Amino acid sequence: MDENINEDHVLPNGCTFLASTAGQYGTWAKATDPITAIKNALKHDGGRKKPIYVVYGKNEDLHISDYGGYNWQADNPPTPIGMFTVTKSSIRPVKKGDFNDDHEDCLGWIKSNLKDIEKWSDKNEV
Repeated sequence: MDENINEDHVLPNGCTFLASTAGQYGTWAKATDPITAIKNALKHDGGRKKPIYVVYGKNEDLHISDYGGYNWQADNPPTPIGMFTVTKSSIRPVKKGDFNDDHEDCLGWIKSNLKDIEKWSDKNEV
C-alpha cells in the first residue's frame, strides 16, 4: 500500500462504513464509524435533509456505483446498517413516508438489501 494514501477511514480489520445520499448526483463518504460517515456525506451534499444509507464492509471491496448504489466483491459481501433521515441536527431511521411513498423504511431497506446480497451471492458461488 502507498504510504501517501490517506486511509483514516479504514478500521484495523480493513473494513469501513460507507454512507451515501444515493442517486446519480449523490455524495458519499467513508469513515471508521457510521455517524461520521453520515455527517460527512451530508456535508458534501450541502447539508439539506436527505435519506442516507450506510453499509459496512471491506474498504478495498466496497465502492459507489454510477447511480448511487454500492458495489462489492462477490467473495466479500457488505453488511447493510440502515437508511437514515439526516438533517444538520438529527439522524434517525427513515420512516415510511419521510420522503415519498416509494421509499422503504429503515427496516425494509435492510431486509431488501440482505435479500439482494444473498440472492447475488448464491448466484455467483463457485
